[in-house]
Amino acid sequence: MIELTYLFKQEFLDDVSYQLIRAGTKDPWLVLSGCKVLGIIDEVEGTWTQIVGEDIPPMAVKKMGDLISIQQFSWLPDLIKKQWPKYVLDVVVENLECYEIICHAETCFKRFLRRFIPGIHALAQRESALVFKVRCFGKSDCYEVFKAPAADRYV
Repeated sequence: MIELTYLFKQEFLDDVSYQLIRAGTKDPWLVLSGCKVLGIIDEVEGTWTQIVGEDIPPMAVKKMGDLISIQQFSWLPDLIKKQWPKYVLDVVVENLECYEIICHAETCFKRFLRRFIPGIHALAQRESALVFKVRCFGKSDCYEVFKAPAADRYV
């Protein structure tokens, strides 16, 4: 489950805080304000849209979508698959800090890990601590790669 908070700032009106919750990788986003469920938003043909519920201001829906789109969990799985297409079958986001990398059944696990471990430190955001559970399709073996946050040497 992934949870985000979005603060919608409106001119001449009070700011509104929204909680965005997604249960699974492919699920749409549940939108709450306080304890009240307002609706569900999803990206439909490249545009963020409210698909269920009360009217949420269209600009708020667009800005929520923009917030979701810039999050690491939105772009990192595709980047991993693009970087190692011969090895990676799929990437599943378990939560903000944990990803499951599923390799093709015929993947040489050791060879992939020798490439993946240094490569993921360059691809993933520097300030995030992440866990990557790497496994081959149809096999129970699992190897965990920990990416510690990098300390900024200029601070």
